[in-house]
Amino acid sequence: MQGKCLVIQEARLGDLIQTIPLMNDLSRSGYRTVLLVRPGVASAARGLSVANEVRAWPSFGDPAVEMPLAKRLMEARGFIASLRRENFERVVVMNHHGTGILLARLLGIPVSGFERMLDRKENSGDSGLLFGWPGYLVASSRGIRGLNRIHLSDMWRGFAGRQPGPPPGGSKRQSAGPVAVVLGGRSPYRRWEPEAILSLVRHIRRLDGGEVVLTGGPEDEALGAFIEREGGQGVRNLAGKTDVEGLRAVLAGAGVVVSPDTAPLHLAASLGVPTVGLFFAGALFFETGAFRDGAVSVVSSMECYPCAGEGASCPHRSCRDAPGPEALAWLIAGVKRGERGMELVAKLPKALPGAEIWEAMASPSGLLQRVISPRELTRERILARLLRRFYWRYLSCGEDLPDLSRELVMEGGEGKAAISGEAGNVPLSVWLNRLEQGVDLYVHLREAELRGAQRDKLVDRLASDFPMMWPLLHFLEWVEGGRGPVRPLVAAAEMLVREAAEAARLSVSGPGRGFRHKERIHVAI
Repeated sequence: MQGKCLVIQEARLGDLIQTIPLMNDLSRSGYRTVLLVRPGVASAARGLSVANEVRAWPSFGDPAVEMPLAKRLMEARGFIASLRRENFERVVVMNHHGTGILLARLLGIPVSGFERMLDRKENSGDSGLLFGWPGYLVASSRGIRGLNRIHLSDMWRGFAGRQPGPPPGGSKRQSAGPVAVVLGGRSPYRRWEPEAILSLVRHIRRLDGGEVVLTGGPEDEALGAFIEREGGQGVRNLAGKTDVEGLRAVLAGAGVVVSPDTAPLHLAASLGVPTVGLFFAGALFFETGAFRDGAVSVVSSMECYPCAGEGASCPHRSCRDAPGPEALAWLIAGVKRGERGMELVAKLPKALPGAEIWEAMASPSGLLQRVISPRELTRERILARLLRRFYWRYLSCGEDLPDLSRELVMEGGEGKAAISGEAGNVPLSVWLNRLEQGVDLYVHLREAELRGAQRDKLVDRLASDFPMMWPLLHFLEWVEGGRGPVRPLVAAAEMLVREAAEAARLSVSGPGRGFRHKERIHVAI
């Protein structure tokens, strides 16, 4: 046992459950973990045994609590003093949140994760920048989210200061348990309409024949009662009737769990239960899909997905209309039977219009997603995969990446990927060649270690002349301020240049045919 590690996690229950892989990594490294959370999720964290010990923030840490400043400061001093007496060896800060960052710094022990807030004001120096996985987490949520292909749990695992290992394996069991349908979700943009849920439940009962259990919070109790009443025999409403331990028992006994992007989806995945996640509006499955090999995600195929601001500017929310309840019920029945991949899609009576089906895959380079319903492999999707590989190498110095052609097939549909040969009015091969040139120029800029107005001018020129470079520049310049480590950047950039050229060749030959070079042939990182 190496000692005690304090983990500060101030997010909601769903994010707390997605912290479990990091907690497991710390435990395997010999640490006794102490988790500090919001008071509202402390009891749930204890019930789920997320850490060796769970504590809640005292009232001084809650700005909603009315308290004189003098008393707030006095309580804060006492809390910090009590933590110092426990002789923690390290603290991991999971959130870009000032209170947790300040507490970690005041403890005077090694900090990983968020050590500071991002502040790109002039003359802020390194003190206003973020680096490593915390920097990427902020960048992926502030500007490059639609191109992100790295799961939140993998980002958080990187906070421990080592390369994340493979995600959990898939469920090895087939269960005759009920289909659990989760009614809730913190955003109305992430839920189906009541009539659609009722239709789905009826189709599940017809196709599967087993029981359907409805779960959700107290706010979903009336909806659950309506569906139970109208759904007929074999439908049981437990919405608002279980605590966390009871919900865990219900999900653990299910044959499959169907849920939007909310805490029960992540809890079911952590228990090894097969899941079908429903992702609409701003819920991005690459980022917060069920963190387990074999998990299935049904995703909107609309061009505007994922939308910003939880669909606040959307007048119709039509992304939730696809797929239809009957097609989704067929998919759920197949997942419950243990079908996977192309076998799962082949048994559907018809395609799922307006939606795509994705399946999670565990790999040494984190959780991957592969589409199992055919779709066109556009330049943006190729770029997203190239960047995922770049970020993984740069941040983890990882070598265990799949062959590039295999990843492109994952993005476009196994055995059926069609690469778009055009990038606007520019051939795709030319567009990728421009990416190579831009990356090369940026590496030379970083190696030159220029500073000041001359450097700013060159970066602006790069962004203007090579617009496909903006996701890289967003992270490396806006978040890291051009001050990140140069050696891993050069190594990762060299591979990005080589793989952009390979992707250009694959655009002619097609993914899955040739060019399956092993990474070690190119460069050892």
